[in-house]
Amino acid sequence: MNAPSVQTAIDLPLHRRHVLYPDRYAWYVLASALDVMVTVTVLVHLGAREVNSFAQWSIDRFGTWGLIGLKFLSVILVVAICEYIGRRHRRGGAALATLAIFLSLTPVAAALTQVVYLTVKGQLVVTPWPRTEQAGGGVPEYIDR
Repeated sequence: MNAPSVQTAIDLPLHRRHVLYPDRYAWYVLASALDVMVTVTVLVHLGAREVNSFAQWSIDRFGTWGLIGLKFLSVILVVAICEYIGRRHRRGGAALATLAIFLSLTPVAAALTQVVYLTVKGQLVVTPWPRTEQAGGGVPEYIDR
């Protein structure tokens, strides 16, 4: 008696797969999560300011949850674009998904490089969490509201 064959996602035609590049998306989500964690750590403990003005507005308006929400929406958008392009040009979608991973790792690498540089120079100043007040008084800048 023959056992029924099981199709894997790779064997399925493109239009039948849930997503085209699940492994790349998992790496992209990890890189994006690292970006949020490193960004919050550098902003809160090292007193840095977000370079991306839209992300800074999101943080000012909604706190850490604003940054998390913005990153979550950007992940959804990037995956949707990769799926759209990948269904038309398989290699192009894969290349775009890979590029998204490396672009998400760029700010993480930059922030960690700055931390290492400041540590080597002996200029790293770490602020304990949570901040109780700002220099000008009032609500701390990066405490969740």
